Amino acid sequence: MKKNIILYSLFLLLINCKKNNENEHFVSNEICNTIIKSIDEIHNEVSETDSIFYIYNRYDTLIILSTERESILPPTYTIKKMGYFNYKKNKIIITQPYKSKFTLLSENNNLNNINNDLKPPYYDGNDYQKGVIYKIKDLNHLELIAKGDLRKYFYPIKEYEFVPPPPKEYLGKPYK
Repeated sequence: MKKNIILYSLFLLLINCKKNNENEHFVSNEICNTIIKSIDEIHNEVSETDSIFYIYNRYDTLIILSTERESILPPTYTIKKMGYFNYKKNKIIITQPYKSKFTLLSENNNLNNINNDLKPPYYDGNDYQKGVIYKIKDLNHLELIAKGDLRKYFYPIKEYEFVPPPPKEYLGKPYK
């Protein structure tokens, strides 16, 4: 009887320790649970083949974007990445926040380093922007905005499309 009680107590202690260590990257358990739940939903409902997930934080928006390969879609290769962690054979890449109202990452976040200088691989045109978008009310309350195909949110904006400068020599003459 005592042996069963001790084993049961150790089991509960291990479960409790595991729950406390689950969120080692984010400030809030709600943010962590939402990201994990969204990754599972994307696998079940949107795309089973995707294994790379990007976490974007813009203003008061949390975007979880999935791709088949790393740095292949326009928003994934143009932004600086802070680090990554693994979850169920998936690579979750945290990107640098843009004018964020909320700090999502904890200071001791244990993220793995990532190389920001990788060139994008060949894009075959089969992948597209898909995932989940949330509005962050506060660190414990998130509101679902969109799920599934997110292409309408990732369109080119004319004021960001800069014309490249002309070459130093323009038609054989030095360019001024």
